[in-house]
Amino acid sequence: MKKWEMVPQIFTGEDCLSRLEQFENERVCLVCDPFLIGSENLQKVLVHLEKKNEVTTYSEIVPDPPIEIVAEGVARMRDHQPTVLVTVGGGSAIDTAKAMLFTMLVSGYDKVKRFVAIPTTSGTGSEVTSASVVTDNKEKIKYPVFDRRLIPDEALLDAQLVVSSPPTVTAYSGLDVLTHALEALVAKNRTTYTDALSEKAVRYVLTYLEACYNNGNNLNARKKMHEASCLAGLAFDAAGLGINHAIAHQVGGQFKVPHGLANAMLLPHVVNFNAKDPEARRTYAKIAVQMGLGNSSLSEQLLVTKLIKAITKLCKKVDCPMSLQEFGVERKVAMERAQIIAQNALKDSTYPFNPIAANESELISVYTKIV
Repeated sequence: MKKWEMVPQIFTGEDCLSRLEQFENERVCLVCDPFLIGSENLQKVLVHLEKKNEVTTYSEIVPDPPIEIVAEGVARMRDHQPTVLVTVGGGSAIDTAKAMLFTMLVSGYDKVKRFVAIPTTSGTGSEVTSASVVTDNKEKIKYPVFDRRLIPDEALLDAQLVVSSPPTVTAYSGLDVLTHALEALVAKNRTTYTDALSEKAVRYVLTYLEACYNNGNNLNARKKMHEASCLAGLAFDAAGLGINHAIAHQVGGQFKVPHGLANAMLLPHVVNFNAKDPEARRTYAKIAVQMGLGNSSLSEQLLVTKLIKAITKLCKKVDCPMSLQEFGVERKVAMERAQIIAQNALKDSTYPFNPIAANESELISVYTKIV
């Protein structure tokens, strides 16, 4: 039995931040990226909160949020005793807020009445998912945490907040969206509903990511990518992910490769590997036809090849290094970590949803394609 539900309320449009006017006489914990402090974007949020509420800001956010940063945030929450949690920023800020909330919840804190996420990048889809990823820097491992209580009550999608996102962040986060969508399409818990969301997300990424990369002020393209990120987040939260993320989490933990870039490096090779599964191969072939990459008279394998070429072409157009060597990791070092990366990938919570139960040697084989 499979279940489909849409939990978060999603608000879009230039006036969606006005939803924050609903809060009066609340103790608001605002979690945001440090570079937002003093910015016009953050002011657009605060103007709706500060008049009628007590707001405390936690902005000590770093990429791939480590356990220590989360612990510091939890200490701040315990001091402040918030009734509302609002997070503004990229995936790291939202994941940090979720991890803080999770820690508070498991310790018995039940005063947070409303959780609102406002993404400023178009990538993780974290504003609508039950997932949070934290990093153990000592062990060099990323830990995804899934809990339905971490799904925000509301997601406010204002594309104007993404306009200032730099090209590199735009590229990596956009390819994270593509990975979410393509993994969800073949994941074990996929449904007709998640397929519809994934297919739309794939179309939007292939159509609009390059435009966002070349001209960050293209508001229409930004809006489409912001929506694609949300659609893909809804899809994978229900359908699951797979070995692309399972390996990428380890690559990020070991070598500090940005998450979206690690996914992008692996994606062509994971699609090729998963295409050994007949149902996955049919699904990839179908999406290739839908994207206009070939017609249905072609063989499924040829259509998969065309899909892989389209992914690789897009990655190159947005200037993504497609190997760890290109990123600056020595091949010898990368090869030495192959076994530990595969072993940890097997334990990753995204691994079980892959259409093929890849063993350790198969995971090593996929990983070494990007070395």
